[in-house]
Amino acid sequence: MNLPKIVCPFDPGLIQSITGCALVVRVKHISDVAEAAEQVGKSRNRLACVIVESDDPLADMKFPEQLQNIPLAVMAVSFGRFSNLARQVNMLRGLNLRVYLPCANPENIAGLRILSSLGIHGCAMFGNGATDWEAIADLMTYALLERTPHGSIEPFTFIASNYDPLSYLDWGFLYFDDPERFLHLDENGRVALSHAELLKQRFIADNILELSEPAKCLAISDRQEAWREYFIDNHPCASCDGWKICVGRFAARIPEDRGCSDFFREMLSVVRQYKARKIESKEHPIWQP
Repeated sequence: MNLPKIVCPFDPGLIQSITGCALVVRVKHISDVAEAAEQVGKSRNRLACVIVESDDPLADMKFPEQLQNIPLAVMAVSFGRFSNLARQVNMLRGLNLRVYLPCANPENIAGLRILSSLGIHGCAMFGNGATDWEAIADLMTYALLERTPHGSIEPFTFIASNYDPLSYLDWGFLYFDDPERFLHLDENGRVALSHAELLKQRFIADNILELSEPAKCLAISDRQEAWREYFIDNHPCASCDGWKICVGRFAARIPEDRGCSDFFREMLSVVRQYKARKIESKEHPIWQP
């Protein structure tokens, strides 16, 4: 079986026990990134990226120069004070970096826009509290329609670039939440379909070697088809105008919060403007891996 990328904690013993995989290593501190990348280099695997899950604001994190060639996903708790970040802007621009910030905090929404304006790529994280959908809509509009050069802001850039009105679009992989692309290991090597399920101790296998068994692989394919349940259950999400670019990602908040429906309806309108502008400008897209 060709395995998806493996997301695992930073544990040298665990990394060395895996063979022939693309690894995504989770660390708690930016100071651990270089060592994590080195450990993967010494193993019989290749490095996909390093995830930094820090309890510090982005502005308080110190980025050493040796990180320049390491793909990084920095998930900071907050943006922090820009005056502290300003000293590292040039370095951040030179890194292979995407900054993830939770959007429950309005300062983080502003922070994503600031980072984008500086040419630093970002990603909005949902689900950690109440969502100000109007503020998110403003950020999305900036990400897609701002004419001055700026860094991408996900998931908006991916959705706009890949939207097809004839099919639905799953963008969970941007958050390492797609079992077709990513599987998650705990410190004991047990396998979960997502990081959220790992935290809940919901495992599909005791180790990745078990995934050659048909029943284990079926768990992955079943998850990929889970969206069909919305139609079987006649869930409100199934009749939402924004279904094709949301696919029930915010279903748990219905009916208390229907702001997501208005947001994705507005986004579809912005996406059409985005695509029309691309055609008018006759831009030639850069190749993608």
